[in-house]
Amino acid sequence: MIMTESLPSTVYAIADIHGRADLLEAMLGYIAAESNDFQSKPVVIFLGDLIDRGPHSPKVLDQVCSTLDRYPGSRLILGNHDFYLRELLRGALTYEDAVNWMDWGGVATVSAYSSRPVPAFETIAADIRRVFPHHVDLLENALTFEEIGRFCFVHAGIRPGVQLAHQSEYDLRWIREGFLDHIDVFGHVVLHGHTITKSLRPEVYSNRVALDTGAYRTGRLSTAVIRHDELSHFLCTELTDSGAIQVCEWRPT
Repeated sequence: MIMTESLPSTVYAIADIHGRADLLEAMLGYIAAESNDFQSKPVVIFLGDLIDRGPHSPKVLDQVCSTLDRYPGSRLILGNHDFYLRELLRGALTYEDAVNWMDWGGVATVSAYSSRPVPAFETIAADIRRVFPHHVDLLENALTFEEIGRFCFVHAGIRPGVQLAHQSEYDLRWIREGFLDHIDVFGHVVLHGHTITKSLRPEVYSNRVALDTGAYRTGRLSTAVIRHDELSHFLCTELTDSGAIQVCEWRPT
């Protein structure tokens, strides 16, 4: 039996920011204001893919570092895109992974970190380690999953029939087939990103909650709000006609 009184009263799960520091700034501002209203510190779980595609990946990592410092118990789940950057900084990025990374949006991240017209991987890795050591620590301390009450937080999903402790890191960061089409319950309700929802809104299923709403191209960054171990509602950024960013509460009909 889960003792809910020992759980954080509010958990925010934010998925797939992909370099959109402008959207994350608005979302974190909303969370901070809401937390002041409730006079309590929440836990914020980032579901990975902080980087690539969008223009401001280094700033996103700065924002995440600040958030983890501000709200004790908050964590980063490593996404498949974040994995490539971590491997680069470790000097372990393979040629195949480097090619895939650049094809899938890594050019935006490398360019944002460097003023060099064509930065070499070795040079940019050394520069990041020197100028942004807190980014290195953030990625090295990232989790593959987190359990809080009835919920499991992962980047991509889980393999049905496999206990969480025995899930492969590859599945947790990459899985689609076998997870998205699984209709039976898991041991937890799984909150995940990685796969952009067809509706471009958060989607709630009997066994999972899908939160990737394609922020880098839609302008909609989505957050699940969990209160007292129950899914309460969602927060979504929206672009106004003037181009300003607002955060709206949203509940699926």
